[in-house]
Amino acid sequence: MKKGRSNPNQLQIDFLAAFRQILISLGNADNLPVNESLFMRMTDQWENTRAIPATLLFHKSPVEAVVFRLQKTDERLRFPDEFIAGEIRGEQGLTGFSGKFREQGWVILPAELSAMYKNLFLNILTASVGLEYLFPVRKELLAEAERVALAAMLPEAEVRKFFGLRLTRFPDSFRSEVANYFNLPFDYVLKRANHLGMVSEQVIEEASQPLRSTILRRPQSSRAA
Repeated sequence: MKKGRSNPNQLQIDFLAAFRQILISLGNADNLPVNESLFMRMTDQWENTRAIPATLLFHKSPVEAVVFRLQKTDERLRFPDEFIAGEIRGEQGLTGFSGKFREQGWVILPAELSAMYKNLFLNILTASVGLEYLFPVRKELLAEAERVALAAMLPEAEVRKFFGLRLTRFPDSFRSEVANYFNLPFDYVLKRANHLGMVSEQVIEEASQPLRSTILRRPQSSRAA
């Protein structure tokens, strides 16, 4: 039987697929196709032209600072030599993601995020790139990336100033004070307190309900999935 001709375009697609993967997609399942589509377009452009989109608002500097800080707190992290990272404005449905393409790490966020979430997610997504070799299961990768990022951003001594008394109720005034002090969303500071054993899982669960509708300007980006 005569062999069919190979399709060069399909070979290229298959070749790229082996070197291109989304690690963490922010938001929910509905946001994943948008994030994946943008990642495909950007990596295809890079593959073909070695150029990044003009709409990418930064390339390296902020993520390099994050890499430096994370490596000081966790020696397991292995980062690629090159990152492509930045914010993109006006991309409908984009919630942000981390990815690996060939030997590069990618971290892309929507520019419309509020400042505290932008900083938080930049740290979490960057950590996920450094931990990817240890956690092939994406849910576990997200959990550990959050843990590592929060450990770097929230020193234990500072967190104990607020959670040292084993609190179980958190009035709005307390939440606001904590969020403003750390310039981070309260629910993520609460996660850090849980990681340190200052707050139980039950308290986290009971406190989570009113936190779902808080600070983010784009609600679909207020959690990672």
